[in-house]
Amino acid sequence: MNTQSKGLVSVVTPTYRRAEKLKDAIDSVLAQTYKKIELLVVNDNEPNDEYSKELAKLISTYDDNRLHLINQKKHINGNVARNFGIKNAKGEYVAFLDDDDQWLEEKIELQMEEFNKNKDVGLVYTGAEIIYIDKNIVYNTNANKSGDLSQEILVSNCIGSTSSVMVKKNILNLSGYFDETLRAQQDYDLWIRICQQTKIGVVSKPLLKYFNFSSTNQISDDINKYIEAVKHINEKYSELYKLSGDSIRFKHRQSNIMFLANQSLRNGNSKQARVYLKQHWENKATMRALITYFLSFLNYDMMLKLRSLKK
Repeated sequence: MNTQSKGLVSVVTPTYRRAEKLKDAIDSVLAQTYKKIELLVVNDNEPNDEYSKELAKLISTYDDNRLHLINQKKHINGNVARNFGIKNAKGEYVAFLDDDDQWLEEKIELQMEEFNKNKDVGLVYTGAEIIYIDKNIVYNTNANKSGDLSQEILVSNCIGSTSSVMVKKNILNLSGYFDETLRAQQDYDLWIRICQQTKIGVVSKPLLKYFNFSSTNQISDDINKYIEAVKHINEKYSELYKLSGDSIRFKHRQSNIMFLANQSLRNGNSKQARVYLKQHWENKATMRALITYFLSFLNYDMMLKLRSLKK
């Protein structure tokens, strides 16, 4: 590793048709208290279309040599764009920020403190503030898992959003990058591989503002992509699950069912959600499944409000 890359954090932000939201994301990176960064904005639009021109115009308004716009030859998907950013990253560390999310200004500094405290840690994630901006609903995630998560990650995604994570680039080189075939759960897929390579650190403080915009194309009503992702991950890591033991495999199956129930609820398909919840209950009766089943007769906004009160 050369001296220039040591301590450098490469922030990878792919963007597709959202220049108006991207500005806030860029500003939140450039305002970080930790200054040794490069911000790679990956243009995931088609070259020379109106969105690429709008993006280039936005980047030109900044006078900061840490900000770089890198262009792909064509639009494919966000996983390809993130991998393109990783390949161009010069830093010792790589952090990810989606173009419609924002960071609190001390995020990278506090993550670096975690890396410096424990040299065995290869990934540090943070808590997040979940914001449903058009519903006036806000709650924080529970970020408290750390250490050897190689088994726990096989149950469910205990790390969370891509935008909360910073990882050593040499760990990414060992684990491999984002699976470019996945349309959903691409973050979870990568965390499974990373957790087999390294210990995990956490900053519990919510340092990420994670925005949900239900009035845009951010939320898909296609439940099939989640079903496909669950099946893909199960098959991809079948050998890991064989070695993990009956308890881990059962918890993972239950977690998958609850995940698909929640996605169905989010996409407005309460009937489908109740099919999953019944299956979850039949496998093992839990209060969570029972409560979610009865809440499924409410509209999703009401469920979110109750969740925010619980948090």
